[in-house]
Amino acid sequence: MPTPTLADLDVRTRIKLHLGPMVAVAFLSIYARSVCPFIDTVPFVQVSEVLLILALGHVVMREVLFRVFPSPWGRESAARHGFYLSVIGWVSMGGAAVATHAIVYPGFPLSSHLKLLSGYWALGAGILAQVEFVMLESHFRGRHRGAPPVATERIANRLMEGFVVVSVVPTVVMVLMAARMTIGGYSHHGLSVEVGFLGFCFVASALFMSWRYGSALREDCKRIVSALGDVRDGRFSEVRVESSRQDELGLVAGGINEMADGLVLRERIRDAFGRFVDPAVATQVIDAFQSGGEDDGRVRLDGRRVEVTVLMCDLRGFTPLAESMDPEELTRLLNGYFAEMVAAVHAHGGMVDKFIGDAVMAVFGLCGEADHVLAAVRCALEMRTRLARLNLGRGDAPQRDGRGDAPQRDGQGDAPQLDNGIGLHVGVAVAGLIGSPDRLEFTVIGNVVNMAARLESQARSPHPPILMSAAAAARLNGALQVVSIGTIPLKGMTEPVALFAPAEAI
Repeated sequence: MPTPTLADLDVRTRIKLHLGPMVAVAFLSIYARSVCPFIDTVPFVQVSEVLLILALGHVVMREVLFRVFPSPWGRESAARHGFYLSVIGWVSMGGAAVATHAIVYPGFPLSSHLKLLSGYWALGAGILAQVEFVMLESHFRGRHRGAPPVATERIANRLMEGFVVVSVVPTVVMVLMAARMTIGGYSHHGLSVEVGFLGFCFVASALFMSWRYGSALREDCKRIVSALGDVRDGRFSEVRVESSRQDELGLVAGGINEMADGLVLRERIRDAFGRFVDPAVATQVIDAFQSGGEDDGRVRLDGRRVEVTVLMCDLRGFTPLAESMDPEELTRLLNGYFAEMVAAVHAHGGMVDKFIGDAVMAVFGLCGEADHVLAAVRCALEMRTRLARLNLGRGDAPQRDGRGDAPQRDGQGDAPQLDNGIGLHVGVAVAGLIGSPDRLEFTVIGNVVNMAARLESQARSPHPPILMSAAAAARLNGALQVVSIGTIPLKGMTEPVALFAPAEAI
């Protein structure tokens, strides 16, 4: 989004800004007529006409400044830039007003001209310019939301600035007025001293209180900005905004703390959920729920067609093994086995789709990887390597009975030696959330899954422990050496299926 400039001001806002000189005309006309002994000799209409001409010149000058310098000079906001131009306009018109006043009323003393100058500079460049600043901020607020926020202002500085304008400037004007009355012989000099002393004391006290309040405000704002930075960087657990304020900033601080607690809880849920399903799927489901899903807040049940490689890995002889072991021991055994198999899947960019009893179903290529078949085959080889290392760590070297149908125990008869079979197939599947709106599962479905399961069932003696389809073997393009095992009929398949195996698995 483009940076906002004064060229974006609409006609309505410009008219509001130009009301400032008209307010000055009304104020100066009434004030001069009421208290100035020299202006009192001039018809009120004539005074108003001169001031009105000056006001129209001021409007023209502002428009020229806004059109010639529409963009900020530095990093200031468009509203602050407009404020600077307004101050320049008021200061310039103050000089023009004094010159005009001196030409139209040559018999008036210098103090009368300087009084007009103080009106333009104090009322205009001081108070009315601040009012115009607020108008510009109101105009630009909510616009250009795509522009990144840049902190070019400080709340404490703005507070001090506003206080000086609406408090110090009028006090200084009152002191100067008392001094002029004394110099002109209209009052005793003690009055000027008293007014000056009281004005100084009040302004100094107010400035000190404003500075103290601004310092506390600045510290609270720093804490809030720092906490928001932690949230942006994902350090949710470190967010804790300490604030004793009982105002809106206190509510903001409390809101940030509650938001951080909610984000911490969300990350814990995501982490826990990711232990039951693949972390990528957990993120997808949580994001879907956060976005609202359908109108009722539930996740949409649909899928997408994608080419994937499905790997099915199943333990051999698990039923007799389960019958011969205590449930606790069997659980520890399976958890150690699954930890190795899952690590192999993740190491090659795959996703664990589900555990089916003692079987693992993994999917490769869900994110569009071009070499997902090669990744799946390498994963299968690493599964076998990890299984051998697991068996070696639990007892003697792996022992097979020549058929690969059942786990064998070592010579001591203590630690069962595990064996598994792996089948791989590549094809188009539908990937998505399956189930009911109240109970969902992310999975892939299609013939590719069925074929991988059929191949896995044949991955036992006399066949190698890793089998793949002809389609998967063809997709390797020579990256790995494969061996043709033969052609056999498979359950549910109308035609015999050609079997292939990695040369390393034979």
